[in-house]
Amino acid sequence: MERLPLINTQFTLFGGHKETVQPGWHWKPEAHLAFELMYIIAGTQRTESEIGELVVHAGEFIIIPYGIRHNNFAIGETPLTYFAVHFNLEEPTLKYLLTRQFSNRIIKAGDEAYEGLKRHALQLIDQFRPEYSLTDKLNIQVTMINLIAFLVNMVQKDTHFDVRETNINQFLLCQKIAGDMKKQLDNQIYYASEPTHISVAKIVSKYNISPSYALDLFRKFYQKSPQAYLIDLKLEAAKNLLRQPQTQISQVAERLAYSDASHFSREFKKHFGVAPRAWSRAWSKAL
Repeated sequence: MERLPLINTQFTLFGGHKETVQPGWHWKPEAHLAFELMYIIAGTQRTESEIGELVVHAGEFIIIPYGIRHNNFAIGETPLTYFAVHFNLEEPTLKYLLTRQFSNRIIKAGDEAYEGLKRHALQLIDQFRPEYSLTDKLNIQVTMINLIAFLVNMVQKDTHFDVRETNINQFLLCQKIAGDMKKQLDNQIYYASEPTHISVAKIVSKYNISPSYALDLFRKFYQKSPQAYLIDLKLEAAKNLLRQPQTQISQVAERLAYSDASHFSREFKKHFGVAPRAWSRAWSKAL
């Protein structure tokens, strides 16, 4: 006998809206018990959240995971027009897949998911009505299911993680810790008068978990320790600093709170396979 599976995966659509706001607009910080898909139709938006900051331009998408506190700003000198839709899934694996693949990421033209996501989003926008009949509501539901199915199909192509052993709350916690690291590093590089050592232990303690549990989380979701993750962030930031004209290796090492330029250069070469000075020269020649 052949059977179809028993399916009890449910989703809830909390509604969507399209709005135009003026430069300087700001929406207060909030967290939803749902995913939020945002499509920027015109203008530019800055989204700040617990896991990072994104500047999103016209034609681009972001997906904010459920439970992540965030706020949005209209930046630039032109009005911002955006479409937002909120939805939730009663399926932990799908929540995890969507969060892992799309959180703190801008989906833009050229990305594999872009054209399909835009097609489904425009179909939702086309279904705005002054009033909604039962048929209208069912059609919106079908469109939303197709959008979610498209996103899930995109993330299932990546088989790096064993989704059978995932926990969405663990993953979100790991992302929040990683976001704190990035925020502290950015403050250290661009705002601090005197760069100081970033303590992973202090960041972790804010979430009332042990260092060993944080280590388990990072190894599970990032395949490295929290300290190694911070080093990766620092060295990626170093590449951006080295792109600036006339930047000295010693200056970069100081901003990243390395003990000396030699220590920084050794770690940079170990990570990227080339010394920072050689990398900077190669970058300048490529311009």
